[in-house]
Amino acid sequence: MALGKIKPFFSKQYLMERKIFTKAGLLGCLLLMLLPFAGIAWSDHTLLVSRALRELTVWKNQDSIQAKSLKTFLAETEKELALFLAGQETWSRANLPNYAKCPENLAFVATGNSADILDRFYRAIRMNPGVKIPLYLCLLPGQVPGTRPVAPPQELTTLKDVGSMAFATYVRVSEGEMVLPFEVLCSATDEPDYGFDLGLFEDNLTGYGKIYGFGLQPFGNPNLEYSSQAPFHMGFYHEAGILYKFGAFLKQTHLDYRIFLYKALSEFAFRQNQPYWGWRFMGWGMHYLGDVSMPYHMKPLPGVSTMRMIWINLKSMLGMPKAQRNAVQLVSNRHTVLEEFQFQSIRKALQMNDNNSLLLTALENPAPAAAFSYEFLMNNASASSAGDAKRVDKALKKNVPEVLVSDPAVEANDRPEIKVILQTMQESGGAESVNNLTQALVPRMQQFSRDIRSFAEAVLNETRNKE
Repeated sequence: MALGKIKPFFSKQYLMERKIFTKAGLLGCLLLMLLPFAGIAWSDHTLLVSRALRELTVWKNQDSIQAKSLKTFLAETEKELALFLAGQETWSRANLPNYAKCPENLAFVATGNSADILDRFYRAIRMNPGVKIPLYLCLLPGQVPGTRPVAPPQELTTLKDVGSMAFATYVRVSEGEMVLPFEVLCSATDEPDYGFDLGLFEDNLTGYGKIYGFGLQPFGNPNLEYSSQAPFHMGFYHEAGILYKFGAFLKQTHLDYRIFLYKALSEFAFRQNQPYWGWRFMGWGMHYLGDVSMPYHMKPLPGVSTMRMIWINLKSMLGMPKAQRNAVQLVSNRHTVLEEFQFQSIRKALQMNDNNSLLLTALENPAPAAAFSYEFLMNNASASSAGDAKRVDKALKKNVPEVLVSDPAVEANDRPEIKVILQTMQESGGAESVNNLTQALVPRMQQFSRDIRSFAEAVLNETRNKE
């Protein structure tokens, strides 16, 4: 999904409440300004997940399942769900170091009232209560709608800019219709980018943001349409201690909360004999875990050293903000280019049925397996992505035309070349430039595949162990 013009933002209220007009606080404030918004990671998770998981043996033993609306699911499990969510809140407070506690008045209570059950659920898990959660499928490559009616992206997302959704085909599914678990899972993996995490902060000008308990938006521009989802799709777990000291906002991310919430909801649904929502919640959790393999979501400024970040901030404090603005624009442009390159490369390979594609091969041949856990997320998955950020950043600088990745006066998203990035690189640097950046992405796709496989295995094992 294309990113809009980046305008890093922090409110006066945010600064005053955190008393950051001290010397240390001022540096933290300026570090905040350095963070570009990058709320969208890989484009079209459905394509990536379908290729990564399609050969798993689990699908050989899966029959079709009955599609069930979220409202029906909630009504059928209301009492059990209330107990589960209370337990999940206790677990989150005990196990997620930077967890923002859910206000007690938002706790899900079994009332038997189906009229407001969706709203009660949305507020209990603190997601955008205006989300659209229809019954649908995103068609996989080679599939055709058949007798199912096609649904426009606007039926699925709250966003005005549908971005990469414009390239996909969605079909409506009726309540009770039989669907394949694989298709439900793959379709669901893209959903969190459809508006789930928008407007959740106090300064997002939404009524629910004022009561959800997440405080003020720590970074990004609350005035941009999808900016407010960034702190739920990014996690800065591997920065130098001095950055955390001067920029405590770096820890105010909620990625781990979303991953473990939807993992637990998936396990709950399976235990309640609700397979449709077991697979769909699993897909939601996979989305956030898939974002971890994107380097620009694990490092605030890939390619910029800690000392340089501090130096840039000091210059800005002295009234010379140009270096700061340049750093923000450059990293924003590189993130946009990487996302477009990945999306266009994968789609082209699938359209051409190119089974020799390095990226498709990487998805089918993941990094060595690892058991999923909180420690795995922190010490393996996120660490690997953050550690690879500098290498990927260098590959972009070396192989993509300078105007798109090395000119801070340019907004890459506004350039026509971005929509034909493969052709642009081919014309400027030849096949070698495309191949070099492809090679740089191979470890990222291998990690993506490894991580979501580990996640699926963890959910299914947990469900089997409690049967």
